Amino acid sequence: MHTFPATLSLILSLAVLAGCSRRPAPTSRPRATIDPYAAETDSTPQKSTPQETAPARGAAAVAAARSWALYYGPATPDIVDRLGGFDLVVIDPSALGGKATETIAALKERGCAVAGYLSYFEVAKWHRYLNRVNPEWFVKLDGKDWIPWGSNPAASLSVPEWRALLVELTKSEVLDYGCDGVFMDTIADLDSPSLPEELRTRELDGLGALMAALDEAYPEAFFITNWTIQRTLPVVAPHADAVCWEDFVPAHFEKADTRPWMEGIAKGVAAEQAKHPFRVLTLWNENSPGEDIAARQTRMREISAEHGFLPFCTVGGYHSLPAAAP
Repeated sequence: MHTFPATLSLILSLAVLAGCSRRPAPTSRPRATIDPYAAETDSTPQKSTPQETAPARGAAAVAAARSWALYYGPATPDIVDRLGGFDLVVIDPSALGGKATETIAALKERGCAVAGYLSYFEVAKWHRYLNRVNPEWFVKLDGKDWIPWGSNPAASLSVPEWRALLVELTKSEVLDYGCDGVFMDTIADLDSPSLPEELRTRELDGLGALMAALDEAYPEAFFITNWTIQRTLPVVAPHADAVCWEDFVPAHFEKADTRPWMEGIAKGVAAEQAKHPFRVLTLWNENSPGEDIAARQTRMREISAEHGFLPFCTVGGYHSLPAAAP
């Protein structure tokens, strides 16, 4: 996962892109019959009873979740106790190493729906499938590999061979470990202001083809797309069971210069939900010091609840185990 820099200049750049729209894919992924808009009435996520969660798998589990957590770190002696109280858990099977299969099985025995992390656009040097990615597949700008945000190049979703490999990796890197679904990261790079519009259009078309292929290949799995709240949203909405709004910073809802942008995105999300009933998960890692961290986290949960979103916030980064769920 990458985290977008929370700077006003970036926010304003993305705001320009938010004004554009895309035509959604013609067909939608089958949805669970459980009400996907059920939200907590207070700011504290709660664990459903075993009777409610045990039968739910796939899209139904995402629709029924009343709490969720994200953890990208290694297996630890207390990992199941710390994560087992959440309805929905996102983990990284590769980070769990040789403990991946048994850890995921233990979480599922606790009633958790488990999603595994996989990058669908950026390709990092540490990805164990790096040698299977043809260098010719990378997005090129001025003859060089395009680096969206940090240091990882992006492989073009318009390349059929790359999409086919991603469908295969969805199984080998995530589902084969026992995960119920997938957390799809880095596709939000498509909203980078540095990507020329012609290339963005091409990549969005490729994203739509990828989502349709994943639907066909893994109809029982659920899919959560990360930071897909702008140009990517109409493309993934007919297919995703949940969309994660990362960097859901409460201060951006309070400041006059950023509030219209945040509220505008929330309205756009609501409009897509009216057509495609996906969940919205909010995610925030608060690392700023101060005695009011707990109050800021509470405010994040309150804003999420006001919009019907399901929140998760942590301190210390995504590689730190969260406190056990209530």
